[in-house]
Amino acid sequence: METSSHHHGSQSQKQVSLFRPYCGAAPGSNHLGDAVAMFSRGELVGARQIQDGQPIAFSLAWQPGQLPADPCPCTLTVNPIPGACYQFSVPSYQVVLWFLEVCHSRARHPGGQPPADMPQSFWTQLFSA
Repeated sequence: METSSHHHGSQSQKQVSLFRPYCGAAPGSNHLGDAVAMFSRGELVGARQIQDGQPIAFSLAWQPGQLPADPCPCTLTVNPIPGACYQFSVPSYQVVLWFLEVCHSRARHPGGQPPADMPQSFWTQLFSA
């Protein structure tokens, strides 16, 4: 049993080492391990806070690439809006960079955290494409 958790730990360390050259200079890079762990899950359920309105629930699913430059196909589903489903592909390291921002933001607001939200850079890139 111990070996499998050790293997899992060394596997995630290997992933962190692969992404460090792409993400190491980014703000919040001390959260790289957490961001890579989020990336390996393949799904994030969260809510986008709209100014003066109710948060809008969304789910983001992706196919994690093995290497940072591998394409990462993503699907964003905006839950309250029927048919609001966006498919796009970005390099895997871009998804990890977004998650770095998520982890960095969560670290600044400990306790009683709202549901996860993707950073503004994600929404800007998605809807300006």
